[in-house]
Amino acid sequence: MSAEGRAQLARYAGIFASGTMLSRVLGLVRDMVLGALVPAAGRDAFFMAFQLPNMLRDMLGEGAANAALVPVFTRRREQDGDEAFRGSVRAVLGMFLIMFAWITILGVVLMPLVPSAVELLRQWSGGHGRADDNWPDTVALMRWTFPYLFFIGLTAFATAPLFILRHYSTPSWSPVLLNVALILSCWTLRSWFPSPVWALVAGVWAGGIAQMAVMFWALRRVAGIWLPRLHPGHPDVARVFLLLGPVILGQTAGEINKLVDKFFAYALQTDVVTALYYSNRLVQLPLAMFGVAVSAAVLPSLSAAVVRDEHDRARDTLAFGLRFSFLLTAPALAGLLALGGPLVQLLFERGEFTASTTDMTARALYYYALGLVAFTWIKVAAQAFYARQDTTTPVAIAAACMLLNIALNFALVRPMGYEGLALATSISFGANALMLLAVLGRRFGNPFDAASMLEMGKTLVASVAAGGAAWGVHAALATALGADAFYAQAGATLPAVAASIAVFCGLCLLFRVRDFGRVLASMRR
Repeated sequence: MSAEGRAQLARYAGIFASGTMLSRVLGLVRDMVLGALVPAAGRDAFFMAFQLPNMLRDMLGEGAANAALVPVFTRRREQDGDEAFRGSVRAVLGMFLIMFAWITILGVVLMPLVPSAVELLRQWSGGHGRADDNWPDTVALMRWTFPYLFFIGLTAFATAPLFILRHYSTPSWSPVLLNVALILSCWTLRSWFPSPVWALVAGVWAGGIAQMAVMFWALRRVAGIWLPRLHPGHPDVARVFLLLGPVILGQTAGEINKLVDKFFAYALQTDVVTALYYSNRLVQLPLAMFGVAVSAAVLPSLSAAVVRDEHDRARDTLAFGLRFSFLLTAPALAGLLALGGPLVQLLFERGEFTASTTDMTARALYYYALGLVAFTWIKVAAQAFYARQDTTTPVAIAAACMLLNIALNFALVRPMGYEGLALATSISFGANALMLLAVLGRRFGNPFDAASMLEMGKTLVASVAAGGAAWGVHAALATALGADAFYAQAGATLPAVAASIAVFCGLCLLFRVRDFGRVLASMRR
């Protein structure tokens, strides 16, 4: 892969990461507002309810966009031109619209079955469970939030043609609209309802519709595509759904992991769902900003290289994606391990989010953070399979790791409680990443040559030093300022974050980390 190509991919990843950073920062503000204004039982119920449409969105929306749609649409555009590309997108969009509508209706109908599943896990885990009179409200929340799947599913569909046309900005910032809607609804509408959690349902609907609207506006402006076409006989419809079947199975493995975690957590005690949610949100911040950004940027290039039978270019693109994602996530991992507790306290501990919730969240964050690099590499490595239209191999690996995660949940939840759920997730995702990379090494050749290993070794040393600097600066300032008042927390934590960033950047320049230089060059442009 040429230096110009690497710089272009770094620029695309930077565009996507910049918009995602805005979205994730507002997501943190949203979580701060929810933590302060919504009581613990209501938070747990909302997070549990909102997990289900988000789970299916990942399975059918974002997973499909990455695995089935981009390779098929790329091939159509490369071989037959833009007009055929637009016809393919419209035909597949028509079938996706029908699919999401039926799944949404089915989900709303089946929601009353959820309490029975949670009760079975409560009996195994020894948790205290929920009072029976809480379940009607929780099921009602699930039913009212589930239609979000329809809006966000079509939103995720629109990302595929936009990525192919190298339009990354709108998909990266559109989630901002959901965060803004939830913040405003919680802040202004909570007194309109018997429980403030119902104001969040209004925010979910408003945010979902707004996201879908701006994505299709961008699709109309960039690609000239606005309305679907019901054309089930189009050859790309069959091709997409043939690829989609294994993709759904593969995505199902990961999403079942999350769902089983949520069911276990909901079965244990109040605030466990909140602790796992907030700790996972902090891990998702660097994952979404960097891992998803890099994987989104490399997939169109990988697909084009495969279509043109440029084997060496495909391998180099994959190697760059893995190395670049490590550069971005390794320091984030070190920072979360060093400052997890202080960050949780600074960001969330106020109002209904108590000191005990902070402690629970920080403990879960430690175990989730251990899997951050693995989470990112799975995102990037999977693109190589998707580019070859091989959705079967990732499915088999994901299914094996799903079984591993569930087994670890049952093994660790009793001795470790909710912390065992977080550790099980990190272990299973680590196994997933290793197996994907092992298979890719046989198919593409080893992506980690001596030069790449040296680059990542330098990055690792810089990250460890950055984490040590963060811990040392925070410890010194916390001793001097105390940790009770907000200004003291900020005065100890923010300089520690700044020190870690400065140490990491300084060492990368000192060690002459090439990919770090490309990041700086991309920022200058």
